[in-house]
Amino acid sequence: MRIDQDTVQQIIQAADIVEVVDDYVSLKKRGANMIACCPFHNEKTPSFSVSPSKGIYKCFGCGKAGDSVRFVMDIEGLGYPEALKHLAKKYGIEIQEKEYTSEEQQTQNEKESTYIVLDFANKYYQDQLWKTPEGESIGQSYFKERGFNHQTIRKFDLGYSPDGWDTFTKHALKSGFSLDILEKAGLTIIKEGKDPIDRFRGRVIFPIHNVAGKAIAFGARILKKDPNSPKYLNSPETAVYHKSFIVYGIAQAKNPIRQEENCYLVEGYTDVVSLNQAGIENVVASSGTSLTKEQIQLIRRFTDNVTVLYDGDAAGIKASLRGIDIILEEGLNVKAVVFPDGDDPDSFVQKVGSQAFKDYVKNTQKDFIRFKTEISLKDVGNDPIKRAELIKDLVETISKIPDSIKRSVFYKEVASLLSIDEHILITEGNKIFQRKAHDSEKERQRQNRNQSIADVNIPVEAFIPADYEYQELVEVKPVKERSILSYHEEECVRLLVCYGSNILDRNVIENIDFTLTDYIFNEIKDMEFETPSYGKILNICREFHQRGQIPETLYFTSHQDNEIQTQTINWLSSPYILSENWEKHEIYVPVEADKLADMAYTNILRLKKSRVESEMKKLDTELGEAESFEVQEQIIIKMMQLKDTVKKLAQLLGTVVQG
Repeated sequence: MRIDQDTVQQIIQAADIVEVVDDYVSLKKRGANMIACCPFHNEKTPSFSVSPSKGIYKCFGCGKAGDSVRFVMDIEGLGYPEALKHLAKKYGIEIQEKEYTSEEQQTQNEKESTYIVLDFANKYYQDQLWKTPEGESIGQSYFKERGFNHQTIRKFDLGYSPDGWDTFTKHALKSGFSLDILEKAGLTIIKEGKDPIDRFRGRVIFPIHNVAGKAIAFGARILKKDPNSPKYLNSPETAVYHKSFIVYGIAQAKNPIRQEENCYLVEGYTDVVSLNQAGIENVVASSGTSLTKEQIQLIRRFTDNVTVLYDGDAAGIKASLRGIDIILEEGLNVKAVVFPDGDDPDSFVQKVGSQAFKDYVKNTQKDFIRFKTEISLKDVGNDPIKRAELIKDLVETISKIPDSIKRSVFYKEVASLLSIDEHILITEGNKIFQRKAHDSEKERQRQNRNQSIADVNIPVEAFIPADYEYQELVEVKPVKERSILSYHEEECVRLLVCYGSNILDRNVIENIDFTLTDYIFNEIKDMEFETPSYGKILNICREFHQRGQIPETLYFTSHQDNEIQTQTINWLSSPYILSENWEKHEIYVPVEADKLADMAYTNILRLKKSRVESEMKKLDTELGEAESFEVQEQIIIKMMQLKDTVKKLAQLLGTVVQG
């Protein structure tokens, strides 16, 4: 189905860029804009800017730019129609759709199809839980035993998969889904020579959501004793699910994490669900996997503070300590809490209640370095070798922290706890930094060598020493320089896109209220641009103007052509923000809109001058190739006429032309 254009415009106008982006990262106000660390590349200093007034975002680090629709496309990996549907659902806009052509249907990518079938499965598992006798008697009974109420079950979309070999698969096939997409989504298992079967059978279902709240995978717990089946079964990696990039519960937790300025990190699904029911919502789970850098970067979008909640299991704590180093390496502040033996966050909160749970966490939490030191000291005892190994391990952990002041504080703390000279720790830490720097430099040089070879595609023979009789030289093509004309063409379309409907000063355009668009097209007539991208934008503006219309800037910032959209946003975005002190001290700073007439007039002159000079260069080439005197004479006459035109344009611009 295709969305009609009126609905598209309704969605674009309703989609507030700040609200849309804020679903994925925590934005902070800076002047008239909002900033954050970019969700598209790893950075610790914010370079991602959102302009509420212009409805656009721009990262000055990686270059990503767009409007609300493009942001959803980029971050979710969706096509244009699916991104519009996502925003329509968010803003309660009813989609008016038309049938896709066969060509349009073929452009639907695997990610979009996977999202659709996963959403179908998510609703199916919920229906099985609530609307079937098997789901009610088995699935609901399990959740009731865990203490989950109906509101909590629905909040996390918990469900049930029936205990049949292919119940879901048959239902999905009847509903129009192909076996291929069911397998790619991780819902159906296909083995050669055998009938397809459901991946999840006779289990309660825990949907795994992405940041936007879409089901991207499932965790399923078995309910009957079966030594041949794992207790928990998870979806495989798919086009939309990469387990090392997601934490369970992030969709429900992102806003509470921002509000509390802290994220509780637990191990299991039920810990997250149980704490939520107790009113502790800023919690996510690593789902039993080792922590990854990408998971921590996801959490860091919403807070710089993490509190790790450990089960009262000494062996499990020790096994996971090294994984926490990743949190420190990413620059987050880490605290740790251990529950009494035999308890995990789920059982403890159900035993003592919400307030007592919060009080326990507040009173027992320790910064991670102290926590790791105290836990490890219990095993060291008086053994000097183990003590030395512990010191090296702690220094290695502290060296992960990017902030030098924090490192200094922790060196002092560990020195006090272990009764060791602080300078020894600092010296060891410096050795680690030097080793890492050396290794990084070697790796950088290796990559540069490999990249250089790959870029120019040097044949093996080029590495044969010079004293060999044969050695092939490699021609490296120079990068094509940008022409002066292209800069003037860019400025022309930039003015049209950003200020096309502005009325020009009557002192420049005599007694007529000309818009900037009227003025430019009156001057350039049917001129075509040599730079294809600028020519494309110029023709769009010309088509509107011929209909007596002027496209709004929003038309270009929301354009489906990524090149046009990105170019427009680059024009509208600046990494610099005017200090509020200027306004406070009543210092007026002129803006472009105040001097549009002069800018447009000057650029038109420069554009015409550059085009004439470009034409003269072509004629000069033709003159050298002319075979007869008559042709040469005609070319010279044209060149003289053009040179005269250049002089006149130069006089208007106040520049000097060499004779």
